[in-house]
Amino acid sequence: MRPLNYVEQQIVVQTSGHFGRRLPMEFCGDLFRRLSPMMTSSVRMAIEGSSSPVGAPPNWLRRAADVRVLGWVENETGGTILHVEAPPLGEAAEDIYRQSALWDTKPAPDDTALNVFARAAKEVRTGNSDSSLYDLGLLRRFRYTDQLFGRDVEFIDVPDARTTGTPLVRLDREVAVRAQQLTEQIPASRQVRVSGRLDMIRHSTRSFEMLLNECKPVRGVLENADEIEQLKSLLGKSITVVGKAIYRPSGSVLRIDAQGVEEGSKGSKLFAEIPPPISRRVPTARMRVGEQRGNWLDSFFGSWPGEETDEELLAMLREVRG
Repeated sequence: MRPLNYVEQQIVVQTSGHFGRRLPMEFCGDLFRRLSPMMTSSVRMAIEGSSSPVGAPPNWLRRAADVRVLGWVENETGGTILHVEAPPLGEAAEDIYRQSALWDTKPAPDDTALNVFARAAKEVRTGNSDSSLYDLGLLRRFRYTDQLFGRDVEFIDVPDARTTGTPLVRLDREVAVRAQQLTEQIPASRQVRVSGRLDMIRHSTRSFEMLLNECKPVRGVLENADEIEQLKSLLGKSITVVGKAIYRPSGSVLRIDAQGVEEGSKGSKLFAEIPPPISRRVPTARMRVGEQRGNWLDSFFGSWPGEETDEELLAMLREVRG
C-alpha cells in the first residue's frame, strides 16, 4: 500500500489557564484522548452510516483517522494553536472512493478526519434533529466532552473544510448540552421486518441500500460481515430484512441494523414500510435503577458501549444510580 500524503491543518484550543505554547502533559493526554475517538467515530459515521459497529476498526478507518500532531504555538489571546496533519480521505479509503455508488453523507475525497468531525459537531451544535452525520453512539461522545469543558478548556475550534481561511466550527459546553438534548429525543430502536428491492451494496463497509414502497431508499448495515457475500447474488432483487430500526431525534429512520437478509418479499404491504418509533428514551437525569425491565444496560445505552474510557463508563453508571 502506497504511503499517504498528509495535509497540514490547525486546531485552536482556548484554555482558562491560558496555557499558550506551554501545555501541561496531563492536559495534553486528556485532550487528545477525547478528540481522537470522536474524529474516528465521525469518519465511520459519515462513510459507514454507523459510528460504532461491533468489531475492530477496518484498515481504511485507521488510515483515515491517523491525525498527527506537529507542534503548537500561542495565539494573541493566550490560546493554543495545534498544528496537525491528516491524510485526505480519498487516499486513506481509496477502495471505498473508487466505488461509483456512494452515500450522500460521504465526505469529499480531499476532506480529512478533522473536517468530518467539525461538520458532525456543527450538526449537533445547531440541534439538527434530522441529521445523518451522528447517531446515539456519536452523540454520547459529544455529550461527555462536558467533562473536558468543565475543567481547563473553554472552547475548541476545528476547520470544517480543507481550504485555508475556512470558518471554524466551535466545540464547547453548548455542544455537550445539545448532545444531551438530542440523545433524549432519539426514539428507542425497535425490531422490524422490511421488504424492498436491494439497490446498492458496499462490501468494504458491510452496508447496503434497499428501495421500499415508492422507491424510498433506506440504508442498512449488516451485523454479520460474512452475509455481504450473500447479498451479491441478490442485487436488484426483492429482499426481506430482519433487524433493528435506528431512528433520528426527529423520528425518521436513520438506518437498519440488519440481523438477517433473505430473498423475496413477504407480500404484505405491512412490510413495505418501516414502522414509526414506539417511544422516546427516558431522559437520563430522571432514570433510576428498577424503572426499567429486561436488560437495563440496553435500555440505558441503546447498546453496550465499545470504546468508552473507564471515566466515561463510570459517569454513565453514576447517572443510572442517581
